[in-house]
Amino acid sequence: MTVRMKHSGLPDGQDIDVADISVAAYERMGWTVVGDRPATENTAGAKGRRQTPKENN
Repeated sequence: MTVRMKHSGLPDGQDIDVADISVAAYERMGWTVVGDRPATENTAGAKGRRQTPKENN
């Protein structure tokens, strides 16, 4: 899913579409979400690499 964002340093109408996972990074760079922000899903991330018993020692 993408989110439309704008920046105060750009003229009106020069909005960009950003992947929803990247919104927080763009907000730290001064971009703001245009309109309502879509609801995010709370899903678990991938688990780490499985370790063998030998590696656990």
